[in-house]
Amino acid sequence: MKKLFQFVFVFCLLVSACQFETSISSGISIEDSELARISEGEIQSSNDGIFARGEDIHLILYNVGKFKEGEDGLHWFDMDLEVLEENGTVLFNQAGMLGDNGHLKLENGMASSPYATFSPNETMKAGKYRMKVSIYDKVGKGKATVTKTFSLE
Repeated sequence: MKKLFQFVFVFCLLVSACQFETSISSGISIEDSELARISEGEIQSSNDGIFARGEDIHLILYNVGKFKEGEDGLHWFDMDLEVLEENGTVLFNQAGMLGDNGHLKLENGMASSPYATFSPNETMKAGKYRMKVSIYDKVGKGKATVTKTFSLE
């Protein structure tokens, strides 16, 4: 019994220490997501979540859906972006990022890789932050949210 308790305790510590992502979904789902940067025109995953101040940070969502088709035969989704300081204070907030650009025909009602971009300026303090992206179906009313932690050096 004591060994089981020790295992569970150590496991819980490891899981909580490595908690870099949360995801909440209602009506639509996100298969996967990642923090990334674009270097020399190529998307590069940021496995460690560490970025330089002044470097664009992308949160890419993969295989999002299924979005409901509207009466016009098109789908309509939009995204919101929040960046929060470590204490939870909202540092940046942009709602409705896509506007009319999210009103389009999607193959099988799925958005393959929508993304949000945050551009931290040189004056931001080094430290940990959270990037929260919500994507929602304006026709079917589904919503999914992903939050990832990143660090600025």
